[in-house]
Amino acid sequence: MQPAEKLKREIAKSYDSNPKGWRVFVGRDNRNFSQILVSNSSQVWILKEELINPYRSIGLGARLTGETEALKVAGTKEFGLRPLAQGQIGELSSLMRNGEDPRDLLLKVMRSEPVASSDVRSPLVLQGPVMATHNPMSLLSDKHREIDHRISEELQKLLLRKYPQAVIPYL
Repeated sequence: MQPAEKLKREIAKSYDSNPKGWRVFVGRDNRNFSQILVSNSSQVWILKEELINPYRSIGLGARLTGETEALKVAGTKEFGLRPLAQGQIGELSSLMRNGEDPRDLLLKVMRSEPVASSDVRSPLVLQGPVMATHNPMSLLSDKHREIDHRISEELQKLLLRKYPQAVIPYL
């Protein structure tokens, strides 16, 4: 178990080394913690976070080992960064100015190959898709769901110790 911020840096570094094959699922657990499941073709990370204030969250997570094939959910698209070409930016601007629907253009951009953050040269980038689901942890094995449960317990303890106001209601 590690701090979520450290794992996010690890995920970003791994994404930049190979931006293909990524999936991101988000949801909330029964304690209302934000939960994020991130996978590439060989690794899976679980992140759980609680918003402390509008600018700061605290969280924990883990990199999972073993049987991660379940996260290749049929029909889900690859997550990634997809820069817009200069012509696409002009087209998007024109569509917006005329009050037209930009969906077709954005879907075209989303069909392009994802790139590493270091390869982004455009001032406009689409990021995603991020799949919202009621419980992303349902995609995990029973063994991995036990790890998820332990992360929730440790996050609850951390919140009580460092930010009791986020857990205990005001009177």
